[in-house]
Amino acid sequence: MKYEQERAILETYGEILNSSYFKKENLPSDILHYTDEELGGLIIDLLREAHASARQAVFSVPASSSFTTKISLPRLPRKEIEEAIPLEARKYVPIPLSEVVIDWDILPGDSPGANRVEALLVAVPKEVIEKFRRLAEKSKVELKALEIESFSAARSLVGPDQTPTLIINLGHRSTVITAVDRGRLRFSYSIRRGSQEITTALTHGLGISTERAEEIKRQVGLSERIEETETASVIAPLVETVLSETGRVLDIYNRKADRKIQKIILTGGGAHLKGLVEKVVSRFGIEVTRADPFARIVAPAFLHGMLREIGPNFSVAAGLALRELSSGA
Repeated sequence: MKYEQERAILETYGEILNSSYFKKENLPSDILHYTDEELGGLIIDLLREAHASARQAVFSVPASSSFTTKISLPRLPRKEIEEAIPLEARKYVPIPLSEVVIDWDILPGDSPGANRVEALLVAVPKEVIEKFRRLAEKSKVELKALEIESFSAARSLVGPDQTPTLIINLGHRSTVITAVDRGRLRFSYSIRRGSQEITTALTHGLGISTERAEEIKRQVGLSERIEETETASVIAPLVETVLSETGRVLDIYNRKADRKIQKIILTGGGAHLKGLVEKVVSRFGIEVTRADPFARIVAPAFLHGMLREIGPNFSVAAGLALRELSSGA
């Protein structure tokens, strides 16, 4: 993207869709488990094929490779809070602090007279940060920043909207549930179940190829038509598992927050599952939409339909680009 006249403008985009790009039978469950050479080569090829001229980049850290939690602190001067954060972090971060980089942000919204404040604590292992530094070098790009994917998705999908919103990012291997209120991330929670599970169930249950299973997810999905009952019956239990966990997390959040979630945004590759929006509306009874991270980005008119279709796949990438544009503007 580029920034002109106070607008973010899309210049190009690209995506690797076929896992056969990696010549392995058993693919790692985490993208960071691939070698630096494999990932670097992928990014170089992608930038070339997309005709991308930019050589400065922001990388997203998977939620599964980071730790995010909300902590409560006494209301103190900022300097004293800075000193208290590492002490508090030891109670929550599951690995030694010497092995992580921590960051934090005071959350708005508490009453002026309250004697405590809430902060969002983020920790990323140093080995993950080093992995990305090596990856940037292999990819021949300048690493401008790293950001946990939940923050990136929130930026592109919620932006300045002050409405309490739940983002459900249905990824390949995991699902990340993020709450955003007053434009700020409030919590992020990961479920180790993703859309790949549905693909695998369809390939085994119906005896079809992976490519056909992906087509069925988009074309049939959770259909209630009698002739498609067999397919829907394979998918429904897996979707129900994710929605049950989402409901549990949502109930806990709504009980503790001063403002309840008012809408849900579905993003990630799993958001393409046909009938999912209607299923989530029926389950939670609030507004539900598919992600459109390009809604506030200027693009040629002939691309609008395509960008709306592929939007859920680009929520994190769009948010990463917007981060650097907004910070530099």
